[in-house]
Formats: sequence, C-alpha cells, structure tokens
Amino acid sequence: MYDTLLPLILVMLAIYLWQASLKARERARQLGHELCAQAHVQLLDQTVSLQRLRIERGSDGRLHWRRRYRFELSTDGVDRHQGTLDIMQDRLLGHFLPMLGASQIPVLQTDDDAAARSNVVAFPPRRTLH
Repeated sequence: MYDTLLPLILVMLAIYLWQASLKARERARQLGHELCAQAHVQLLDQTVSLQRLRIERGSDGRLHWRRRYRFELSTDGVDRHQGTLDIMQDRLLGHFLPMLGASQIPVLQTDDDAAARSNVVAFPPRRTLH
C-alpha cells in the first residue's frame, strides 16, 4: 500500500510547491508594477524571475520562504535597468531600484490610488539631438 501511496504524496507535494511558487511570483510582479508606477518607469512584466530562495524565521516565529525576485524596468521603452524585490509571507521586505537621472525612485507607499493600479505609465518626452 505504501508503494503506491508514497509517489502520490510526492506528486501532490510537488504540485503544492509549484502553485505556491507561481502565487509568489505573481505577487512580486504586482509589487514591482506598483513600485514602477510610483517611480514613473515601466516594468517589463516578462522579466520577473526568482533570483534567490532561502528559509528565514518570520515575525510570527515560524520558518517561511524568503524570495528575492529580479526584474527589469525601463524609463523610455528602450533602455533596461535591473531591480530586485525581497518578499516573505506575501509582504514586501525590501526592494532596490536603480538611481535614474537626478532623482531617486520613491519608496513604495501603501495608498491604493488609480495611478498605482494602472497599466499605463507616462514617459517623459523624448530628447532629440540637434
């Protein structure tokens, strides 16, 4: 009986871990989009990927997966810059966005305004060479 039950349990465990990984990646994409919208840059959606996975103790005292995701962003649709997000228990623990231009990219705020949820990011006008 255990010969047939053990492979089934292993397959179910693998499916559970895969689903949890997909959910965490989608959360990272969502948080990355909010950060980029506040910074007035464009998140390149298909570039969100897992960079690091480790186990850490959470605020509740239990062990949880801490994931670092890498993604790419663009200021004008042509250039590419890399950023990172650290997530544990569906919460943003930290992030890195590069310095773009003279101003620093703002920290993610918690208010949910329409601009933060929008898929459209306004770009500054293109500079032309004379």
